[in-house]
Amino acid sequence: MKNYPLKLIFNVMLICFSFSTFVSAESDDNLQFSGFARVVVGYLDDAQADYLNYDNSISIDNESLIGLQADYQIIDDLAITGQLIGHSGNKRDSGIEWLYLTYTPSNTLKFKLGKQRTPFLSYSDVIDVGYAYPWATLPQQTYPRHFFSTFDGLMASYDIPRKAFVINIEGYWGYFADKVFVADREMTAKTKNLSGLITNINYKNWTFRGSYHQGQTSVELQELQQFAGILAQLGFINSAESLATAGLTEIYQLSANFENVNYFVRAELNRIQADFVFVPDSDGYFVSTGYHYYPFSSYISYARNKTKYESVVDEIPTGLNPQLDALAGGYQAIFNQLPVNSSEAFTIGTRWGISSGLALKGEVSLIKGKGSDHAFFTVNDTNFDREAILYLAALEWVF
Repeated sequence: MKNYPLKLIFNVMLICFSFSTFVSAESDDNLQFSGFARVVVGYLDDAQADYLNYDNSISIDNESLIGLQADYQIIDDLAITGQLIGHSGNKRDSGIEWLYLTYTPSNTLKFKLGKQRTPFLSYSDVIDVGYAYPWATLPQQTYPRHFFSTFDGLMASYDIPRKAFVINIEGYWGYFADKVFVADREMTAKTKNLSGLITNINYKNWTFRGSYHQGQTSVELQELQQFAGILAQLGFINSAESLATAGLTEIYQLSANFENVNYFVRAELNRIQADFVFVPDSDGYFVSTGYHYYPFSSYISYARNKTKYESVVDEIPTGLNPQLDALAGGYQAIFNQLPVNSSEAFTIGTRWGISSGLALKGEVSLIKGKGSDHAFFTVNDTNFDREAILYLAALEWVF
């Protein structure tokens, strides 16, 4: 499905707002409409590279979007939710984001069945609703863009209320099949037996979250699979296995948040492990603190990630004949092109709560990488030093 051009997004935004206001007034209480929108303007201060499609020209079409959600209460304990999102960026398709049934047999137990958000991280559920968090965007070092964000399956949620705290436990199982961007390439990915366990603890002004997720993931790369087959036929089994395009993916996550009327402190870390060539092991975290002075909030953040691929197998002999030299060179070239995206980001910003449901944010981030690492940059000049400043402004709206 094609992405919506930005002009169309604004037109649809106005139509949806008018339509949702009308429906809310005319329909019964069982049907509820809501929506959200964001316009994100960005500028990178260096012409030698791009960062997540931002360059040294003003851009408004990378992360701007609009979403419309409908919730219908079928009977007392059964409801259906649907959500449509129109993206302005070219790396996410517009269309149905959520479509699931919710069954609530008691005040503490809930089941969801259908297409829904994959709860990898603390802000996974609201990653597209910028109004729900203080930053202009969530840090790429911890929240990688374009990682598969939805799944089809079943989720169960159970609350354990206590006098001093509340524990929520979630578990889910399902599958994913769609196009994703991995190692700067678009490819078809499938994940079977995707499952996870999440625990949330709310205590006074504190929120703690820990989760574990896993699934059997495969990507379609025929040329790589054919090359691995040739290596195996020639007896280079270890080299062939190092080019696997399928394997177990695991994600670990921990976070802690504190917030009161005056200030907040938020921190999150995660680890991603995968048993195939194009996805490196990755460790990421961010720490952010901010101060509220109504109607403004100002904050500083630091985010960092380290990525590491499996080592190259030294198995193919060189210097014996041109054929083996070419084979070894082709094998080495595959690993040489894998982007190492280790980086860090220092961010300062301010959010202005213009009115209920409307906020304006301004943010400045210093992005740094080391040596020849990609650090999420697309390098246009070999002299680029892997350091640039990204300026962002975001208008966030919920309706």
